[in-house]
Amino acid sequence: MAWRKVPAGIRIGGAFVALGAVMIVFGVIQLFNGGLLQPFAVTPRFLVILLAAAILGGFATVSKYENSSRLQVIALAVAVILVFASRALPNDPIILIEQFWLSLWAVTAIICGLIIRRSLMPKA
Repeated sequence: MAWRKVPAGIRIGGAFVALGAVMIVFGVIQLFNGGLLQPFAVTPRFLVILLAAAILGGFATVSKYENSSRLQVIALAVAVILVFASRALPNDPIILIEQFWLSLWAVTAIICGLIIRRSLMPKA
């Protein structure tokens, strides 16, 4: 029953929303730990956690008619493994950015994800 599967656009939109949510969490943590308008260090750990969030957001969306597939369970396991493996990566900054860029990218990712998801919703 191919018509009951979740479209790729919904999964891509979910990945963007998850990326935005993770960036907001990192921004809030940076705000409380470092203060306002302090630079944010983009590290390999941060990038791997963003990758895990994108995988999680893309494969967490299911249809109520669709059972969890083996690919979905494997993708979610890979996301969890990536989060744990990120602890072994170096914490050296790749680049320093201003805090407002992280917030701006987060809001943009969430808006893009919602637009992508909305564009695939059935029109009444």
